[in-house]
Amino acid sequence: MWKRGNFTRSVAFRWIVSYAVILMIPVILSVIIYSQTREIVEFEIERASGAMLQQVRYIVDGELQQIESLAAQLSIHPDVRKFLDSAAEENAYHIYKTKQELNKLLSTNDFIKGIYLYSETRQSVLSSETYVQDRMFFEMKHQTDAFGYEDWLQLMKERQPGRYALLPVENEGKRTVTPSYLRSFSIQAGAGPAGTLLIPLHAEKIKTMLDNIDWVEQGQVFILDANDQILFRNAGEATMAPTANQAWLERGAGAFNDTFEGVESMITIETSDTTGWKYVSVFPTDVFWVRAQAIQRLNLLGLLLCFAIGGAVIYYFARKNYDPVRELVSVFSRGSSSQTNRTDLDEYTFIRRSVLETIRERDDMTNKHVQQLRVLQSYYLGRLLKGQADRNVPLSELAKTHNLDWTSDRFAALLFYIDSDEGGVEDLALSQFIVSNIVADSAGGRATIHFTDVDGTLAAVVNVVRERADDWKDDLEDALAQASEFIAARYKLRFTTVGSELQTGLDGVHQAFLQALEAQEYRMVLGEGGLIWYGDVKPSESSYFFTVNDQIILINCMKAEQFEKARRMIDDVVQQAFQRQTSLEIAKCVLLDVATTLIKSIPDQEQASIAWDEWRPLKRLLSCATKAEFHQELHELFDRVGGVLRAKQSVQTNAGIGEKVAAFVKETYSDKNLSVSMIGDTFRLTPQYVSRLFREQTGQGLHDFISQTRVEAAKALLAEGAHIDDTAERVGFASGHAFIRVFKKYEGITPGKYKTIQ
Repeated sequence: MWKRGNFTRSVAFRWIVSYAVILMIPVILSVIIYSQTREIVEFEIERASGAMLQQVRYIVDGELQQIESLAAQLSIHPDVRKFLDSAAEENAYHIYKTKQELNKLLSTNDFIKGIYLYSETRQSVLSSETYVQDRMFFEMKHQTDAFGYEDWLQLMKERQPGRYALLPVENEGKRTVTPSYLRSFSIQAGAGPAGTLLIPLHAEKIKTMLDNIDWVEQGQVFILDANDQILFRNAGEATMAPTANQAWLERGAGAFNDTFEGVESMITIETSDTTGWKYVSVFPTDVFWVRAQAIQRLNLLGLLLCFAIGGAVIYYFARKNYDPVRELVSVFSRGSSSQTNRTDLDEYTFIRRSVLETIRERDDMTNKHVQQLRVLQSYYLGRLLKGQADRNVPLSELAKTHNLDWTSDRFAALLFYIDSDEGGVEDLALSQFIVSNIVADSAGGRATIHFTDVDGTLAAVVNVVRERADDWKDDLEDALAQASEFIAARYKLRFTTVGSELQTGLDGVHQAFLQALEAQEYRMVLGEGGLIWYGDVKPSESSYFFTVNDQIILINCMKAEQFEKARRMIDDVVQQAFQRQTSLEIAKCVLLDVATTLIKSIPDQEQASIAWDEWRPLKRLLSCATKAEFHQELHELFDRVGGVLRAKQSVQTNAGIGEKVAAFVKETYSDKNLSVSMIGDTFRLTPQYVSRLFREQTGQGLHDFISQTRVEAAKALLAEGAHIDDTAERVGFASGHAFIRVFKKYEGITPGKYKTIQ
């Protein structure tokens, strides 16, 4: 019990004073923060706004540089120069080839809406979509009441060194003013422009990017060109002139307060060093001060609670722990058990500081040791897999040095290729962490697995215990199946595993890694989401088994209408091509040879009635990635060719067939078997004939109409919150992967992103 006379010399008194001083530190800081809340919040908002605009500037500048690089690439492209050359003859194949090249370049850059080449000598415009005369192109894409053909033609004929201009551009049936990049081309140096390149930007993408900025719903964000003309803004009309706010732009980059539309606002400006464009954000200051007031009230409440609770806690623990602290001081000072004096108080402070420092140093050393050991383990495993481990030191000693608990001398290698249900992995490191930990837990005591990253691929070294050497594959398959099911359900990730055969000794780890790399090439044949063992796909030498004689037999069967025999022959070729011992290169060549042989069997007089642009048989075949897709495409091509050979074309026009087919598609789009062939059988017409009639009467391809009908139905289901795989099945897609690919083709985004937008 404390006595009044010696209380001020006791450990408890010093303890109370010390804790009171410690308590005052956050109190003083809270008072300072309370008085400086306004400046702190304003500073943080300015910094966040500047960082936000810098991010927008980096993204937009990078895309603009890609557009200028694309323009420079097109200026020296031989097909483009031949198209612009007035001396060159107009060739339909060359025009088609150039359109395909433009379409390829357009598909690799989603920042632009189109690529248009204007030829002054031909007075026409070539794009990835069409090749028309300049006036017709203007009426299709740019004609408005305020922008006439002569204005557009003057822009095309003027020498354009490469600049951006606001032009009306047709977008989804309506004209919108969109920034477009203009650049003139000349065939010879010093000559006048032979043509002009026109690239309209993807305004919707930039506006979507601006809408995703923090606080954007409470303010506005502008993007201006080098002439201070507003090109983009997140709200209102993008064509309004910024004359009323010209004083902002003269101040240069930075943040400041000013009045915007009668409201006191914070203005932040960033200027691009490469393009000269300006990025401006405007947010009402009331937004910041409301947050500052809330922080001030919370800070004041914290001060009061700190005083009340802190004082009570200090008093309670000081009184409760007085005797134990006194005994501890006596032990560390090696003094007697007599009453504590002033020297004891100083000794306690010294002991307390020494103990805390010792504990902290021990914890820091332990944490650093664990982190360094993990890094060294990963580095060592990576070199071991690549066969780059130090040969001067025994591998067993290196394993002990890196704390790797090998239980036997039998090893195998695994490679994991991770993907997601949304069509791409956003955070590869996190995905690898999830897969490695769950797979290791699923394996349990049946095998020891150590993971590492090898050139961006998750790899694992498997050490098999001697007792399970005969059944190690079954054990791993069970563990991987459990892990795959859990990861797919919990994290929406899927992975394909490629494994080697069992090797002996640490020297065999590199050989196992090479086997796994060789086996991973067969992911295309066996499909994604499974387990591929090197022993099951070990390649052997094979020859080109689809000979010229086989081609003649297949053509004769088709012309003789022996379709069942021809179908069996194609099935046998596909089965033989995808045997696991067959070279993949030979398999692809054989399947392409089968497709061209089927096309050759069509009579010349029937060639004109075939919609080649809709068929695109070779392009669709080359886009296949698995055996099932190859097989399906060949069967569809076989059915089309067979329909041409069987059909007796009618010269009479089937009036109204387009409306009947459209109604039939809308009723049966959920049927997975719905196809052009099925529609032709329903209406007792050949597939190519019903497709041609539908295009003539509706102006749209039948295959595209089926896909768009399914996508529109899927959008309604996704808006209601339906799962992606369930939606794909309900609207008639064969798989979720096919649904994601078709949805992104027509909507520009994946179904998962569409759900988040909704």
